[in-house]
Amino acid sequence: MPYILGIDTGGTFTDGAIVRFPEAIVLHQAKTPTTHDNLCDCIRNCIRSFDPTVRDQIRLVSLSTTLATNALVEGRGCTEGLILIGGRPEGRLPTEHIRVLPGKPDILGRIQQPLDPALVDEAIESFRGKVQSIAVSGYASIRNPAHEIYVRDRIRQLLGIPVVCAHELTGALGFLDRTVTAALNARLIPLLCSLIDAVRQALLDFSIHAPLFIVRGDGMLMSAEQACARPIETILSGPAASIAGGRFLSGLQDALILDMGGTTTDLANISNGAVPLRANGANIGGWFTQVRAAEVYTIGLGGDSRIQLNSKQEILVGPERAIPFCVAAHRFPTFSHELLTLCRSPQKPFLRFWQNDAEGFLLRHPFTPESENEQHLLEALQSGPHTLFNLWEQTGLGNLSVLLDRLIAQGFVMRIALTPTDLLHADGSYVVWDDAAAKHVIALWSELFSISHADCLCKIRSAVERKLASACLQAGFYFDGQNPHTAPAFTRYVIDHLMLDHSSSLLDISSSVRKKIVTIGAPAEAWTACLRAALHTQVISPVHAQVAGAVGAAIGQLLERTEVLIRPDPVTKQYTVFSVDNRRAFSTLEQATAFAQSAGQEQTLRRLPNMQGDTTCEIDDIYTDDPLTAEKIFIERRVRVVATAHILWDTLS
Repeated sequence: MPYILGIDTGGTFTDGAIVRFPEAIVLHQAKTPTTHDNLCDCIRNCIRSFDPTVRDQIRLVSLSTTLATNALVEGRGCTEGLILIGGRPEGRLPTEHIRVLPGKPDILGRIQQPLDPALVDEAIESFRGKVQSIAVSGYASIRNPAHEIYVRDRIRQLLGIPVVCAHELTGALGFLDRTVTAALNARLIPLLCSLIDAVRQALLDFSIHAPLFIVRGDGMLMSAEQACARPIETILSGPAASIAGGRFLSGLQDALILDMGGTTTDLANISNGAVPLRANGANIGGWFTQVRAAEVYTIGLGGDSRIQLNSKQEILVGPERAIPFCVAAHRFPTFSHELLTLCRSPQKPFLRFWQNDAEGFLLRHPFTPESENEQHLLEALQSGPHTLFNLWEQTGLGNLSVLLDRLIAQGFVMRIALTPTDLLHADGSYVVWDDAAAKHVIALWSELFSISHADCLCKIRSAVERKLASACLQAGFYFDGQNPHTAPAFTRYVIDHLMLDHSSSLLDISSSVRKKIVTIGAPAEAWTACLRAALHTQVISPVHAQVAGAVGAAIGQLLERTEVLIRPDPVTKQYTVFSVDNRRAFSTLEQATAFAQSAGQEQTLRRLPNMQGDTTCEIDDIYTDDPLTAEKIFIERRVRVVATAHILWDTLS
């Protein structure tokens, strides 16, 4: 039987799962820490975890990744250029390397101003040696892509660098959003291609010769070649794969999927086995993109969320991410010793814990000091991570906390703090790293609160559990079409005061959730009891929940879709077909529809190389009412073609 290897590269772990087809049985799983500076290494480590006899039967590999999402959120990627045709859209654009060329069709795609070939070549040459890729976006290009296609071909001839056209990515009219989508796509092309090359090299290292597919943001698969051409479609790939895995492993058609990762908790509402897609496209890193992605509600709570005390000794959880104490102590024995020394200090400096003296700090990247104080701090951190108390003793800096916060924001320093992962290590429910370090930190907190170790652990866990339950209720508001962040004070009052605490003298609102909750992710099972009690519903943590993202990647379906538009021309009385490749006019609507169906099918199957696919076609007519006669007036016809590929197991085995 052929095996599929699913790989999910998350912020904390890289997971692997081997699924046997056609039965779709999960046979093996693996989990290894993600090495952000070298993803190829963690993928090798993941594959190495499987028995060689199992690896030999792998016939297909499917990857879900947070690379594109993280790159856009963190502002990383290559330097991209942008050529605009027919004007510049109003609004902020993601690149400073921009050239604007004359040349414009009207809204029906009729060329009103032709391109000037000399100006095109001059604009292209101005990017030579300055950018690694180029996006081309023209006014009304989805009505007539001729200008974008010409400029794209000239870029390939003159510069030979990756280029993407806006009309190839989306059929939406908005010039700004279409341009932003194309520019961000160009930024990601070299980045994702490098990842795919690294994955392929890791596979070759183990003599795995198998096709590679990538999970898109809508949960479907795309070939590695298509991912290199349209990497922006892989944003939210990780959550989409986890949702698919949670749905498959639980076997539920209606459920609330809760995926607790390292940085965030993602929630998805499954109804009739399907996940709604975001109506307006995905918003990543403050950029609105016209990319289909699963509808997910996300909060800043994960296994690596920072737990701290404020000046009122109130416990705060997230959204800032930190390195768990248990992880830091495992990686740096000297830091573990320093933490133990602090814990046993007769001066008990941790009693000033509202200043977070026991938190640690690790030098992430060397930096050029801008002041004498930064120089002292850099010298202290070069020997390894240290607690805030120890750094203060070494440097004597009065503004140490402010200085560290700034360096953390700039990405030079990482914080080591108490996290939910430490809590699970301290109570023994989930132990991977150094549980002794986690217990030391809980001991500090218990002395600060003047309560027992067990009571302290319960007190801090309750704060995390409360936020997790609150997240489920907020997600309920969100999936009902109400933004819980519009009136945050009122939302907190309803959820915390009325639904969770029941502390009103007049009102009592139940906090029950109608659907079953499926928890997935590494520590999923550890939090099921608290959700069951707080939300009065059944909570399920299925077998293989720890690697649900990898399972979701392995069971993904290959699907491509194309929409072709037909509109009547009021001048010529013909029907114009607007496709990705060209613009064609026909005398009758029937002729135009036949061509649109054929063109849509060809375009869709083109994205499924070496695959046999079934295609379905939907036709949607749009009318408006004549304000004088009240008669229906035909506006346009949309022909949607969807192709689902069949992986030929007999040819792969």
